[in-house]
Amino acid sequence: MKKDLKTEITKEKIMRAATEEFALFGFDGATVNQICQKHGISKGLIYHNFDSKEQLYLTCVDQAVNEFISYMNPYKFGTDFSLYMKERYSFFETHPYYSRLIFSLVPTADEKFSEQIKSVTDKFDEFNKSVYLSAIDSIKLRPGLSKKDALEYYTLLQNMLNGYLSGGKAPENDFDSVFHHHEKRLEKILDIILYGIAEKESIK
Repeated sequence: MKKDLKTEITKEKIMRAATEEFALFGFDGATVNQICQKHGISKGLIYHNFDSKEQLYLTCVDQAVNEFISYMNPYKFGTDFSLYMKERYSFFETHPYYSRLIFSLVPTADEKFSEQIKSVTDKFDEFNKSVYLSAIDSIKLRPGLSKKDALEYYTLLQNMLNGYLSGGKAPENDFDSVFHHHEKRLEKILDIILYGIAEKESIK
C-alpha cells in the first residue's frame, strides 16, 4: 500500500473515532486518551497526524459541515422548504454524529480557538441563509418589507432554535428526539416567515 494512501486511511480512522467521541461528549468532555483507548488508536499516531486536540476537533467539525453542504448543493429548493428540511433531516439521520457536532459548537475561553470554531459555524449558517435568500428571490415581498428585514427575522429565529440545542437546554441523553423536534419547528418557522400567518389561498 502506498504511503499517502495509508496515511489517508489512518487519518480517516482517527477522525471517525474522534467524531464519535466529540459528538457524544463535546470538546471538553472527550479526551485524546479516551479516543485512543476506546478505538484502539495510539496517541503517537494521533499526534503524528494532528498537531493538537483542537486541530483534530476542528478538522472533524469542518468535515461534517463540508459533507452537509456537498450533499445539499445539488438540490434546487426554491420555496419548497419541505424538500429542504426533508433532505437536511435525511442527511443528519444518516450521519447522527454530525448533527451533534455541528449543533454543539460553542465559544471557548481560548479566543483564537473560538474564532476558528466561528469560521466553521459561519460556513454552515451561510449555506442555510443562501437557501432562504433563494426562496425570497422567488417571491414578491409585501410593500415596506426588504430582503434584509426578512433575513434578519430568519436569523433571529434560527439562532433562538439553535441556542436550544447548543446552550445546554437539550438533555444530553435525549439529543436525537430534541433535534428531531428542532428540525420540525424550523420547517414550520421557515414556512411562516415566507408566507406569514394567513392562509396561502387567501393571499392575492
